[in-house]
Amino acid sequence: MKTIKIAVSALLIASLASCKTDKDKEAQVEENQEVQAVDSTAPEKARYADAVVTPKKPTMPENYEIDWEGVEADADKKLDFDGWLEYQTFSGSLGKLELKEVPEEEITDYITQLENETTALESTIPASLLTEEVQEDIKDIREEVADLRRVVEQPGVETSKIDNQVEELVEAYQDLNEELKETMTKKAS
Repeated sequence: MKTIKIAVSALLIASLASCKTDKDKEAQVEENQEVQAVDSTAPEKARYADAVVTPKKPTMPENYEIDWEGVEADADKKLDFDGWLEYQTFSGSLGKLELKEVPEEEITDYITQLENETTALESTIPASLLTEEVQEDIKDIREEVADLRRVVEQPGVETSKIDNQVEELVEAYQDLNEELKETMTKKAS
């Protein structure tokens, strides 16, 4: 029994000896914080110093109009197409609308602009590109612009409905691009 008391006393003394004072604990915490600060900041700052954080925004290809890679277009038709300024204007306007660069409060005026540009598009088609299919695709674009106006003018319309209609307009535009590409690859008779 005497040995047990000695062993318990020894354990008690050892545990008390290993306990640290409040000052020791504070010093150890501060030391750990310094180590963490040094370990994480210096390499992280160096690693990300050149990184620029910008919000993700949809991007457009440089040439929003038609991808000419691999297309053997008739030179005269391509020249006519390149000179079709109304097409380029409409393409730029549609690109801004698709990328949501048009402020919400200006959307109605912007749709009026798109309607005018679509009318100009239809009335200025170069003769070499004037096919029934191209005319039909421009008519589809006009209808999609009109549908967009109807959606926007609805009171309390959800932005998802507007986005869906813009997507429909972009699809009609892409159909026009495909038809123009096809028309320009046909050899003149």
